[in-house]
Amino acid sequence: MTTNMELFVKYCIVVCVLQVCQTVAQQTQEDTQTERCTNCCNGIPGIPGIPGSAGLPGSIGQKGDNGEPGLAGLPGEKGAMGEQGMKGSTGKPGPKGDKGDQGLAGQAGVKGKRGIKGDTGSTGGQGVQGQKGEKGQRGQVQHQPRVAFSVARTTSMDRVSSDTVVIYDKVHSNIGNGYNTDSGKFTCPVRGSYIFMTTALRQTSSYSVHVCVMKNTLELSCAYEGSDNGRSASNSVIIDAEQGDEIWVRLNSGYALYSNRHKYTTFTGYLLYPNTD
Repeated sequence: MTTNMELFVKYCIVVCVLQVCQTVAQQTQEDTQTERCTNCCNGIPGIPGIPGSAGLPGSIGQKGDNGEPGLAGLPGEKGAMGEQGMKGSTGKPGPKGDKGDQGLAGQAGVKGKRGIKGDTGSTGGQGVQGQKGEKGQRGQVQHQPRVAFSVARTTSMDRVSSDTVVIYDKVHSNIGNGYNTDSGKFTCPVRGSYIFMTTALRQTSSYSVHVCVMKNTLELSCAYEGSDNGRSASNSVIIDAEQGDEIWVRLNSGYALYSNRHKYTTFTGYLLYPNTD
């Protein structure tokens, strides 16, 4: 910066120059007047004197007009990052955006507990009848074995001293040929469920009738009549039998039975359905 002394020196130089100019101007004016008055007796002008000392500084002049803007300076270096300001208040919610694309399916959640059973709803209306389905293939005909017999005795049996097989001599039916008229026994031709029935008539008032339906050596059911002569006893049973089982009627020891051409004593049986399991 310029010092006060330098300003003062400059000021003095300016004042001296002004004084010299003023002196020259006065001299020029006097010369002009001399030329106009040729009759005057003025002498030759003297040499200009030495300039006087500088006067006191004048008052400060008025403020000048603003100069034109200077050229833009070079960008300064990047300043250090300031401290983080305080968190501002939450702004108002913005407008709702457009619906985004559907996200990927998440993993299945844990299965919840089973809820309480709700009330049974009302029965809905009958639906529209569907179209008639196509005709199915023809099924295979399953042939069930036909097994049945019905036999009767045409003569009486006196009191026996031991258990005795009742042989029926009259065969009404023997489908499948399971009943043997020589042994009096029915042999099951197939495995399955069968029903058997027997009827026996008491002979006299002295001997009761007591018969039993047997499977091999197993007693299945019995019929007894001991109140009076002229009365019959009967019974029936449904059993599961294996192929080859023998079904027959036993007259127990000490008993007798009655029959004649009217066939009061009978034995009947047939296959209900085969068991193929």
